[in-house]
Amino acid sequence: MTSHDVTIAGYVLVVAFAAGVELAAARPKPGVVSIRVVLTRLMRTRSGRIGVLAAWAWLGLHFLAL
Repeated sequence: MTSHDVTIAGYVLVVAFAAGVELAAARPKPGVVSIRVVLTRLMRTRSGRIGVLAAWAWLGLHFLAL
């Protein structure tokens, strides 16, 4: 298994975890908030917007670097 395969597996695990969180948030009585709610709360402040932008830039850089 090459380092590329390990990296792809890591990204797949992150996406699977995010999907699991969304499914847990969709329950009738969730104990977890959805990603949409988290992003809405983050985007209310300037530092939150900068953090979201930096996270998107980091993800984009790593996906485009493949």
